[in-house]
Amino acid sequence: MISDSDKNAVFRALADVFTFSEDTDFFDILSQRLAEILSVQHVVISRVDGETQMAYAHSFFSNGQHIAGVEYSLSGTPCEQVSSQTACHYVTNAAHDFPDDQMLVDLQVDSYMGYPLLDRQGDKYGLIAIMADKPFLDADLCLEVLRISGAQVAAELHRRSNESRMHELAFTDPVTGIANRTAFMHRIDREKKHADEKGEGLCLLVVNIRRFKEINDAHSHYVGDLLLAAVAERLSNTLSEQDFIARFSSDEFGILMPCTAENELPEAIERVKLAFSEPLDTGERLFGVEVRIGAAHYPSTTPEVSTLLQRASIALNHARHIASHSRIYDSSMSQQLLDEQQMLERLKLAINEEKLSLYYQPQFDVRTGKLCGAEALCRWHDEELGNVPPMQFIQLAEERGLIYSLGNWVVREAITQLQDWLTHYDGFAGTLSVNISALQFEDPYMANYLIEKTSDLPKGVFALELTESIMMQNPQHGMKQLQRLQDSGIGIAVDDFGTGYSSLSYLTQFPISVLKIDRTFIQKMYPGNHQHAIVTTIIAMAEALGLDTVAEGVETPEQEATLKALGCFCMQGFLRGKPVPANEFAERWLQPKLSDNESRINNKFLE
Repeated sequence: MISDSDKNAVFRALADVFTFSEDTDFFDILSQRLAEILSVQHVVISRVDGETQMAYAHSFFSNGQHIAGVEYSLSGTPCEQVSSQTACHYVTNAAHDFPDDQMLVDLQVDSYMGYPLLDRQGDKYGLIAIMADKPFLDADLCLEVLRISGAQVAAELHRRSNESRMHELAFTDPVTGIANRTAFMHRIDREKKHADEKGEGLCLLVVNIRRFKEINDAHSHYVGDLLLAAVAERLSNTLSEQDFIARFSSDEFGILMPCTAENELPEAIERVKLAFSEPLDTGERLFGVEVRIGAAHYPSTTPEVSTLLQRASIALNHARHIASHSRIYDSSMSQQLLDEQQMLERLKLAINEEKLSLYYQPQFDVRTGKLCGAEALCRWHDEELGNVPPMQFIQLAEERGLIYSLGNWVVREAITQLQDWLTHYDGFAGTLSVNISALQFEDPYMANYLIEKTSDLPKGVFALELTESIMMQNPQHGMKQLQRLQDSGIGIAVDDFGTGYSSLSYLTQFPISVLKIDRTFIQKMYPGNHQHAIVTTIIAMAEALGLDTVAEGVETPEQEATLKALGCFCMQGFLRGKPVPANEFAERWLQPKLSDNESRINNKFLE
């Protein structure tokens, strides 16, 4: 037996070992110290797989050294006898009693003692065991030491399991099982150091799945998740082991790969595109997938790895607008982005502070020379940016979600101006029209807004201009919207007719009143050519359907004469009048209404 003082020394030594519990090699420290303080030759700390009945050693200290990678079957071993309720102790002849346990036989083990490692529910998921070539000096002390050590080991395994799970949650994408954005950023930092040491480079690709939202909407998010997992698997199987893949967001993946020079990027891009040349099988159905790719290289002219992902993302944004659907970053892209951001902020300010303006282009009936309408056109002069082209800031408004507030301002301003003209001037005939974007037309509340704002206007004096493509995006929705507007007295004109999606069957069903012939046909039109034939057909078709026509972009007397001869009488273009501010429009083409007193005087002279 061991004396009380020696026992106290054992527990002090054990307590000292536990101070290393959070060290990565704690189990090796513990197994070695147990062998020393209990005077045994072998200590094993194992995890047990309940289904396969296999033991996998976290640490195995034997005859003065650690042995890595030890695993063994529990069948026919004393470890099999260690239950969640009791320890197991074989005082002597352990190797003789378990002849199928080759490890006991090889080590010539005489005494064995095992103690279970229990989880939070009290179930066995591992064991700690000591073995010696002769009986233990003090079995009770050994059992107490194993009990205390087992509790500490179980607690530490539980902590590490939680940490591992937290790490998995923090760095793994749950849908695809690959790395997430956080893990990707850590990998960039690590690979950057390696690249700097080796004098090598990095290529980063950001891959976006085209029309992924449509797949989610049409087939459910469940199918969308299956597709994302299939994309991750396809990329993993296609690229090399050196390439690191992560999912950034709902439809974006990042790929980090070693590459020496920027001229390797085109080949890398083509490899990724080629990966999706065949459809993906989600288990539910096959999907043909197209991708957009933005790419950047490190080191570049500004060797900051922190901007690598930013640059690839900027390139991806440019890839959205070109036919190849892929771009490699260059410095001009960043400047363009800064310019767009500045313009966006200035546009927000201009809308909020009503610093935009409307110009009005007249439309004339060439038979009488009188007005047959006007079109309201938005203009923006900024103190910093100067005159900004309408196509530029309107497209920006559509892309950045400002088109609703911009469009509503145009409607309000045009209606206010029309009411003023009708109240104070004579000579305005026909309709004042404003353009509506695709996003505005999709808004289910658009019709309500327009009907409310035009409620005080006479019917037929206000109109909307829409392109064929806008109306055909959702024909059934479009018909209902337009019918409500027409019923409230708002006219409907098809803008740029002949340049977009045309369907005569739908054209006859939409409540349309005017076809506007696009300027591209007018400006290239001369008798006998293709454009002349198109214009002739449009005018004849409009007449057959009972629709009026307005010719846009009329700039020469010859164009006007040709159109008049073909039966189109309402003209809009620089020949008759450029877009001008409201006050100039009134001065040039409207007459102030006479007061009652002025009317009486005029009538008296007429008598």
